[in-house]
Amino acid sequence: MKHHFYTGLLLLTTAAISSCNKHIYVPNTVNAPLLKEKYEFKGSISPTNLQTAFALTDNIAIMANGQYVYGFNYTDTKNNNDLFIDHQTRGGVIEGAIGFFKPLDVKKRMVFDVYAGYGGGSFKTLAGNYNNNPSANVNDYLLRNHFSKVFIQPGFGFVHPVFEAAFTSRFSLLNFYNSTIGIKAFENDATGQTNFMHINAKPIAFYEPAFTFRVGYKYVKFQMQLQVSVPLNDNTYSGYNINEYFQPVAFGMGASVDIAHWYDNFRKRK
Repeated sequence: MKHHFYTGLLLLTTAAISSCNKHIYVPNTVNAPLLKEKYEFKGSISPTNLQTAFALTDNIAIMANGQYVYGFNYTDTKNNNDLFIDHQTRGGVIEGAIGFFKPLDVKKRMVFDVYAGYGGGSFKTLAGNYNNNPSANVNDYLLRNHFSKVFIQPGFGFVHPVFEAAFTSRFSLLNFYNSTIGIKAFENDATGQTNFMHINAKPIAFYEPAFTFRVGYKYVKFQMQLQVSVPLNDNTYSGYNINEYFQPVAFGMGASVDIAHWYDNFRKRK
């Protein structure tokens, strides 16, 4: 099982580097709040993601996440092989979740949490045969998909006033629908058109593990996250190369804000 997972990840990464991106799914940043107490609030912001989480009780919390990818660089189709950024994709997702969290040790430095949520969104991109012709109508080469999403994400991490680290395993199930294809997007390519439309055939499951790190002091920290996204049921699409439409790796940086009372008592408990 592990062999197939790592083999699949390697193939996805290689494909992302060696071919032009045309993604209609870019995974949003995994929200890993690592809350520890009632009424604690944690939020983070990056160029493409906004995330919040709030503890309703000492063990129950809610979260809300938003993403907006603002690509569509029409003038640069030759340098569109960035592994982490798709310059020709635009769109995003909005989602909410409820979860359970619990510190695992007496000093409350290790935290376990698990969230389950629902969301939806859409992405649009340019077909591979768009060649930046000044006379071309971009809408004629547009690919677009909508999707709904359910997810569950167990995670654990280390929390300190200066440093935080988390590993989160997010399992997402996406149902793509309402696909649209520009009239010239797959011109003289019936196989490519069928390939794209096959994404809507059935829900697609993704395993999206993420490593999150935060460094700063108390209430404000610098945050970075490395995440991969692997379709779990790609072997059921025999004859269709749909993986090229899913971004396999994401890397994000931003700022995290944490409003909590446990900071005030940290030195006293030490």
